Formats: sequence, structure tokens, C-alpha cells
Amino acid sequence: NAATTVSWAVHGVLTDTPQMQVPNLIGAVVAVGIVLFVCRDRRQPFLAQLVLPLLVAVALSSVDIFLGAVAFGLIVAVPQLIGQFAQTRDLLFEPDLTGVSVVFLLVFCLIQTMWWIFGVVQLDWALIICAGLMVLSTVANVVIYAIRRMRAARSAAAVALAR
Repeated sequence: NAATTVSWAVHGVLTDTPQMQVPNLIGAVVAVGIVLFVCRDRRQPFLAQLVLPLLVAVALSSVDIFLGAVAFGLIVAVPQLIGQFAQTRDLLFEPDLTGVSVVFLLVFCLIQTMWWIFGVVQLDWALIICAGLMVLSTVANVVIYAIRRMRAARSAAAVALAR
């Protein structure tokens, strides 16, 4: 998370987009703070835990600088999509969805949609590609969740009628 937020902040610098710079810098600071607290709790060296995210951020930013916005948008979407697909798998196969927050699903979908619209308005291909893929995956998760909830409600109603 820290790596992608830093790389998006760098992308915001490259595109002269403060709307992308500020929230991503804040996100990176928060992520580093979380790493600090976890390292203190586990009594692990703090700086050693920042090496990999820093290297990934440099690699992602290098893709943006040397290969362009389209390549960056495709590559930076990968870790986010992995998380989304893990959630899709759980939504499809977990027997109980009571721990899933529909509010989170909807808010996350709204935020990704807003970033996609911003990308379209700014003609920022990295944002259009990454946020567009995220919108598609979040909409799929919302639809799967809704279908599973409707089926569960119908099953509960059928059981109640059978009693």
C-alpha cells in the first residue's frame, strides 16, 4: 500500500495534479505510521521494513517515467486487483457473508468511480486504466454480494414458510 501510494504521488507530480499528490502523500505517511507501530509492537527494526516498499515505489515510478502512463496504469493495478479478486473469491465461496460490510463495498466502488471520472476529465491514462479496472472489479463484488444476500433471504423465507 505504501509503495503504490508513493508511486501515485509521484505520478501526481509528473502530471502536475495536486489532487493526486496530497491524498497519496497522506496515505503513504499513514502507511509508514502503521508499519512503525507494528514494528514497535513486534520489536522489529523499522527501517528494514521500509526497504521493500521503497524499492517497489521506485520501480513503479520508474515504469511511469520511462514506459509511460499506460504501462504504469496497468502495472499499478495488479496488486489492487489481486486484493479485489481475493475478495471476489471469498464472496463467491465463503458460506457466511456476515463479516462483509456492504457500506465499505459501496463506498470503495464510489471512490474508484470518482477517480475514474477524474482520470477521464484529466485525460490521465494511468488513472483511467487503473481506476477503470477497479470499478469493474468492485461492481462485480457488489453484484455478487447482492445476489448472495438475496438468495440467503429467499432461503430464510422458504425455511420460515416450511415451519
